[in-house]
Amino acid sequence: MDLQRARATMVRKWRAWAERVAEAARKTLPNAEIYVLGSAVRGDYTGGSDVDILVVSDAVPKGLLQRAETKSLMEEKAGLPSPNPIEIHLAKHSEAQNYLSRAGKDIVKL
Repeated sequence: MDLQRARATMVRKWRAWAERVAEAARKTLPNAEIYVLGSAVRGDYTGGSDVDILVVSDAVPKGLLQRAETKSLMEEKAGLPSPNPIEIHLAKHSEAQNYLSRAGKDIVKL
């Protein structure tokens, strides 16, 4: 129950956590563009929701293992607890449109 409560609190405070992730992303991938997408932006999140953060940079590694390591490094730099409801998506500029078009108007650029 405590994990659910902590998760719900993080989702409610999504903007502060997203700012921390944005700062960590920019330290990890200079010139990165950061967007928050989905239910957090719309305000219709629930306790089981996650917070989708898209990090766009042409410096994003190609390989899946390297991308996972990059996300882990960002989580560590942002001080995210484990587990957490923050879902970091990495994309090169050529890949980002897929995420952005699905999000429609439910986007906040940080």
